[in-house]
Amino acid sequence: MTPSSRSVILDGVNQGTTFRGCTGMDIARGSVAVTLLTRDAGPLLHRVLDGIAGQATARRVCLYAVDSGSRDGTVELLRDRGARVASIRPDEFDFGRTRDFAFEQADGEFIVTLSQDAVPAHIDWIENLLAPFADPQVAVSCGASIPDPKRGFEQFPWERNGYFYFTREMAKFRAAHGRGVSFANAAVRRSVWERLRIGPQALGEDFQFQQRVQAAGFAIAFPGNAEVLHHHDYDLAGLWGRCRNEGLALRELGCPYSTRDLLADLVSPRKYVQWLREFSRGGLRSSAALAFPVLRPVAVYAGARSKSGYRAYVHRMKEAA
Repeated sequence: MTPSSRSVILDGVNQGTTFRGCTGMDIARGSVAVTLLTRDAGPLLHRVLDGIAGQATARRVCLYAVDSGSRDGTVELLRDRGARVASIRPDEFDFGRTRDFAFEQADGEFIVTLSQDAVPAHIDWIENLLAPFADPQVAVSCGASIPDPKRGFEQFPWERNGYFYFTREMAKFRAAHGRGVSFANAAVRRSVWERLRIGPQALGEDFQFQQRVQAAGFAIAFPGNAEVLHHHDYDLAGLWGRCRNEGLALRELGCPYSTRDLLADLVSPRKYVQWLREFSRGGLRSSAALAFPVLRPVAVYAGARSKSGYRAYVHRMKEAA
């Protein structure tokens, strides 16, 4: 079946199922700890939890969350569903340290890390995500994100068409490390994380851990059948914030973005050809989408030159009405 046809299997399955009994640090062979970093996850969290609970697996699956200041009932919903929830202040949040903290709370031979707005696309998601660990050299398995047909907005066109990361700091990362890991949908072998940890990182902690894993000689797998439903849209402020933060993060990870890189990306014609294609078919419906080919390199450059730290930004992730 295609990802889109599998995704409907979860509709109405195991809704409201809890994760009771997942207490203590009993790291049983093959057991799984699913971890979420949450803040005001909204009604979409119901679908995320139903998707996890609906998995076709004989493994013990437990749920853990670290919340950083939710006020919309996120914590109450998680606890009602049997998750173990730790809370931190918003000003304490750092992707690397908070991810490490979440992993510390979790038991399980394998630790799954999932974005709060990423819905498992089908009932075999978790088994397919964990299958590469049959190879003892595999330390991380990373699944794909595909558009969510039930999301209340369309996917950002530059995310959909594959041009979102056209700038040269990302090209430098790919040249050095290959395809990037995304902790929006990934699993980590606990024994490797205990050895390497993630460490402080305001943004890009998944890339930071990837660097450590590769330097230690472990392998990373990208199974093609472990998808989640997960996409974004942006307004101008949200798009600027994300791209600016990515420039800062990649600089800290050894992939700087120079004035020469900025100028080269601004004059490179391929993205403008794609802009014309998207515009001609009506795909550029927002100011953020229209401005993206220029906004991204300028924002990345601002982040790469910034002397201040990570700045919070907002992207859309509301449920369809």
